[in-house]
Amino acid sequence: MLKLIRFIGLVSQSIFIQFVHLFGLIAFGIAAAIGYFRLPSWAVPILAVVCGVVADKFIDESAVTGLLEKAHNANQRGGFLILVYFVICAVGYVAGAYGRHYLKDRAGTPAAAKK
Repeated sequence: MLKLIRFIGLVSQSIFIQFVHLFGLIAFGIAAAIGYFRLPSWAVPILAVVCGVVADKFIDESAVTGLLEKAHNANQRGGFLILVYFVICAVGYVAGAYGRHYLKDRAGTPAAAKK
């Protein structure tokens, strides 16, 4: 149980690092757009792998990783970054799909149409 809690903490720290670098926010936005426009859900793992490989090969994270040394060491492994971007993209996809559903429900009500 303790190892699971540590692993979740490590993943959340790594997600924070990716968001600080803004590439994680870009991946989240793309995944939200995939969910919002009802594109197939199999595009999420593909996006996660592509973003994970790009982040591993081309993005230098040394500027912000001094605070989170364990997460920085874990980010040096490409497989871990793919897992991190899978979490980011899956949450983005769900947020986009929920946003579409919420906007559709809100636009259908008469009170929202008058505003």
